[in-house]
Amino acid sequence: MGRYKSVLMAERDARHFPHHVELPIPPFGLGKRLDIIAAWLNTHIGPDWRSYSHLEKGEHTARYMFRSEEDAAEFETAIKSERI
Repeated sequence: MGRYKSVLMAERDARHFPHHVELPIPPFGLGKRLDIIAAWLNTHIGPDWRSYSHLEKGEHTARYMFRSEEDAAEFETAIKSERI
């Protein structure tokens, strides 16, 4: 099971954190923006979020998952308005 532990944890988190926001990952990654996003989430949302990278049809995305629809909407609004 050790080899697939991260896959199993991602599936479990997807069930417990059902509200998802996906961000496209640019060719050279998110860089320092990742730290800024994590700091914003810890300040505004607290510990109730998870993130995983996701590859579908050749496109990489960062998937942020939340327990509540309100938290996901707040994060999505902040990302789209470039406050993060």
